[in-house]
Amino acid sequence: MRHSKPASVQAPHSASNEEADEQTLPQIVHVIPYDDIGGVETAAASVAAGRYPGFVLRKAYVASNRRSQPRAYVYEPGIGPENNPLAFARTIWHLLRLRPAVLVLSLWRSCIVGLIVKLLRPRTRLVIFLHNVRHSNKVDAILTRLTARVANAVLADSASTAAQRLGPAWAPRVRPISFLTTRLDQVASEVPAPHFVSWGRLHPRKRIDLALDFFALVHARRPEARFTIIGPDRGEQSMLEAKVAELGLTDAVRFTGPADMSEIARHASTATFFVQTSRFEGMGMAVVEAMQLGLVPVVTPVGEIGSYVEDGRNGIWFTTPENARDRVEQLLANTSAFCEVRKASVRTWCNQPLYRDEFLAACAELTAGRGGAGR
Repeated sequence: MRHSKPASVQAPHSASNEEADEQTLPQIVHVIPYDDIGGVETAAASVAAGRYPGFVLRKAYVASNRRSQPRAYVYEPGIGPENNPLAFARTIWHLLRLRPAVLVLSLWRSCIVGLIVKLLRPRTRLVIFLHNVRHSNKVDAILTRLTARVANAVLADSASTAAQRLGPAWAPRVRPISFLTTRLDQVASEVPAPHFVSWGRLHPRKRIDLALDFFALVHARRPEARFTIIGPDRGEQSMLEAKVAELGLTDAVRFTGPADMSEIARHASTATFFVQTSRFEGMGMAVVEAMQLGLVPVVTPVGEIGSYVEDGRNGIWFTTPENARDRVEQLLANTSAFCEVRKASVRTWCNQPLYRDEFLAACAELTAGRGGAGR
């Protein structure tokens, strides 16, 4: 984790008679495949698009499954789904007309847009932003490596992500960006109880079925145990609901669908433990949020998670459902030990910098010609 405090960047200027001045300021566009519920989208949403000292920050979503909602400095084609060639073409055409100085590219679909714009307008500077320790597929692997080779700078949500995606030789070129998107107040109970919560996309890589196996073991000993699962369906919900029924947990497990942070905090206020059994992650933003809310994390130590969740000190490393059940039982049976772990979990994020500040500092360096960790 990084503890350095980035240079302060003021809030964006409001629209006024300064609009004409924007034509002379460097334009930075953060390109994202689509506006959805996820770590990348949440982080991007935490930084307002607009005019900052020395540059203008814009956002461009390559595709949109819903009707575009006019937002200042934000482009959406509004022609859904994410692999629609017309969505790519319209986004590329928009960027060629805009003539930005810098494109920040998040996720592999954005790399397609960035590489084509770079080919047609070579003076455009590319910045690739890495968000996960593993490539999603072979296309992702090829595009990420190709874009990294031609990029002027590389950003990453953690040192682990950069090392595992590009290799240790790339470390000097990579600038880690804090993925602490907001500061949250503690809401979870200080009294240990077998109440569990999880949030994120219901996606195969999250291995929520494994979390259900763990919860079933807890529930067998503690019938009062409850598990709330929050997030949009990404192809797993029907399977997970069938598994819940098969395990006899219908009255103990609840799927709420997607929720905003205020709703998540409300659910967290009645929980004690946060569960995430992902196969792989980058920074693990949901874990960061959960720890701030006062939940004890029970998580697989993948990606950067293993560097800030210390097994036994501020959380529990999930290895097997049986081991996780035993470790949770120990905390449930020892209020003093539980409180120590919970306090350590909350303290982990007290002095960490925000994503917004570090991202804007990186943008300021790019437009000033220093290029951050790039060339």
